[in-house]
Amino acid sequence: MQTNRDKAAGKIPLANFDPQFVQIDKRQACAILGMPSTSFDRARKEDSRFPQPIVQGTSKNAPLRFILAEIYEYSAQLIADSREKRGAA
Repeated sequence: MQTNRDKAAGKIPLANFDPQFVQIDKRQACAILGMPSTSFDRARKEDSRFPQPIVQGTSKNAPLRFILAEIYEYSAQLIADSREKRGAA
């Protein structure tokens, strides 16, 4: 089910913005990386290369945002790792 916020976000042409300055939420980062939320959380804790989030607020449950360019870079690293493993096999 899409909320009004989701519908509005879908209308913004992200191609007009520099990915270095675009902040995305966890749901969007999961979609880009092609991983479920649980795998995303595990990668955040266990992989030192994972992009550091931007915490919006001071509460313990403050929303996290990620820089789009950093998510793209991390995705490229995962792809390179996968290809390297396949080539070594």
